[in-house]
Amino acid sequence: MEEHTTTTTTSTTVTTVSFNLNFLTSVPGILKICELVFGLLCWALTASVWWTPSSQGHQFIMFVAVTSWVLTLILFILYMAGCHATQLSALPWAIIEFVFNAFWALFYFIASCVSAARTGNEPVLAAATAFAFFTTICYIIHAVIAFRHWQGGCSCVLTSSTTSSGGGNRVNA
Repeated sequence: MEEHTTTTTTSTTVTTVSFNLNFLTSVPGILKICELVFGLLCWALTASVWWTPSSQGHQFIMFVAVTSWVLTLILFILYMAGCHATQLSALPWAIIEFVFNAFWALFYFIASCVSAARTGNEPVLAAATAFAFFTTICYIIHAVIAFRHWQGGCSCVLTSSTTSSGGGNRVNA
């Protein structure tokens, strides 16, 4: 009789998600929060006004406001979960942030101008236009900071230090 031995090896990979609370107090974190709050107010106010089927300007404003809000929320969650520094660390985040914020600054500026032109005597749309311009300003400031970070001139603003038992680690915010 032949004796037969089988060895089974099991490996377990544990992925942990840690929340980067330092991001909330960083300049990019505060700007993202402002973009989310002002953007939400812009599209909520714009959506609350009765539209006619021929109001393409309002449809464009809603497209810009809702799409940018959802994508900004996704980026905010990625930063808060630290995914940009762990699972997605190979991506050029400084360039992504610059292009993202410059793109939405341009689109929000156009949407703000369209909203201002179509406000008429509607105070709710006037408020939505004001919040659209506030959101535009936030995206412009964020794009400038991201550009400076990309060019290497502003890393102290976009990074926060965290310490662990193994010494100081730099985590991009």
